[in-house]
Amino acid sequence: MNVQNKETFIVPEAVWIAYAQKDMEAARTLYRAGHYMACAYHCHQALEKALKALWTRYNDGEPPRIHNLRLLLTHITALSPPPRVVEAVLELNPHYVTARMPGWPPTDIHVYTYEYTRYLLQLTEDAWSWCLETLNSKSN
Repeated sequence: MNVQNKETFIVPEAVWIAYAQKDMEAARTLYRAGHYMACAYHCHQALEKALKALWTRYNDGEPPRIHNLRLLLTHITALSPPPRVVEAVLELNPHYVTARMPGWPPTDIHVYTYEYTRYLLQLTEDAWSWCLETLNSKSN
């Protein structure tokens, strides 16, 4: 087993993207199967990992171990995301908790309707595309 020093190891952006891709696939599959709450969670996870790939590209060091999409995006100061990406970040941000933990707003799991989840998934697809385009537009 290859053990690396956690203090010096930085997850490469390609690894963040590979994990994000799996979350995107999971979100799409869960949406088609009608598992809307789980879809929302994986949408958040996909965007979080894509933003951490961007963090790795544009900032020094490892991304912070946080799940707040707004904070991740605002600390990648080299980028000016389009309004649709900002909308995705703001709309998806609470779903890391609300899609997993009862008692956190919104407490009604029925908020995850077909229409609302389709909106979340489309926002995620748009933000995902922007993240990939941004990563592909500049090489290290």
